[in-house]
Amino acid sequence: MEDRLNIAILSLHTCPFDRPGSRYTGGMNIYIQNLAQELGRRGHSIDIYTCSHVDADFCTLVDGSENIRLVHIQSPDYSSISEKSLGDHVSGLTDSIASYCLEHNKHYDLIHSHYWLSGVVGSKLKQRWCIPHITMFHTLGAVKNNLGLGMLEPDYRILNEEVVIRASDLIIASTQREKHELINRYAADPTAIEVVPCGINPAIFRPIDKQQARQMCGLPTKKTALFVGRLDPLKALGNLLEAISCLKSRDDFQLVVVGGNDHGVDFKAIMDAACDYDVSHRVNFIGSVPHERMYLYYNAADFCVIPSYYESFGLVALESLACGTPIIATDVGEVRDIAGICQSCKIITGNTPLELSTSINAMLDNIGNRKNGYNKMVELYGWSHVVDRIIQHYRAIIDRNAEYTQQLCSYKS
Repeated sequence: MEDRLNIAILSLHTCPFDRPGSRYTGGMNIYIQNLAQELGRRGHSIDIYTCSHVDADFCTLVDGSENIRLVHIQSPDYSSISEKSLGDHVSGLTDSIASYCLEHNKHYDLIHSHYWLSGVVGSKLKQRWCIPHITMFHTLGAVKNNLGLGMLEPDYRILNEEVVIRASDLIIASTQREKHELINRYAADPTAIEVVPCGINPAIFRPIDKQQARQMCGLPTKKTALFVGRLDPLKALGNLLEAISCLKSRDDFQLVVVGGNDHGVDFKAIMDAACDYDVSHRVNFIGSVPHERMYLYYNAADFCVIPSYYESFGLVALESLACGTPIIATDVGEVRDIAGICQSCKIITGNTPLELSTSINAMLDNIGNRKNGYNKMVELYGWSHVVDRIIQHYRAIIDRNAEYTQQLCSYKS
């Protein structure tokens, strides 16, 4: 058993145990959930400070672990945050967490924050508690704005990302590409960034019989392409629908879309696009699915299409290939390296409907040639391996902070 660490995880933008696939839930939720569970399994104590839920207890134990607690803080509606209100929100969140810790005699070895708002609060708590602060951004405002898709991220987000970068003891990036973006767009110190990939749970994401998976998902026995993700312009589902419309001569396949829900402007825009491209009859919108059941949809599919303009990592690619299902994907995040482990994958350099449709057409003609690098996936991306590396960084930062504190005390005396 490792020496026990007491860790405060900040996930103030979204609860990591919410179902992925809605507007504000996705890979970050899955990441935090699996990180906490692996740390808890090893005996470390984890308190996850997150947004409040209707009818939720203020503090709850996570099912299956006596070492992980969800502490629900009254968080603002993310869409209501503005430059004018941000300071009040940060102060309120910081005070709420600090008050809870004082009342319950909580002390931590480090703070691990996720996403920019949590990073701002983590920087404030670091100053109060004099402990190290490690942060992960998951997505970067400046990178999203450079793409020019959807609503632009506000300047105050990018300015606060810069503040968090300067104030953090360590930034964990999930890819070398993200590290380069941090350096080039934010002038981050390269020595303050460590690259650790996202992980996969091999007990869940594994190959099973395709026909069995289709029966369990209620899908017809038909060639199946799969899209998994939020209905966000960055995920480029609209491009994929247009690509499907270019294959009108084929009636031998369906597109299954997992993610999103049946309300909101994003869903309406996608439904309108499906009608405009006359592909509604070919598309099966499933909605959001519990993460532990996603392996069924990956296994039910003949291939998975990832047409994204931007991915901080590309967890869908990892999950799909772990299930033995090849991918067609744009060159985003870690996807090229992940796909390189396996065969029968296609990485496209552009993201035009024509290029997508050509790749889909070729993949449909070669269904059956499924090979995968499952064992290699587990070796490189299994959560046990990923958390080994994260704990090494935790301990190095804690030791460095203790050495600095000792030097400071000696200087003051």
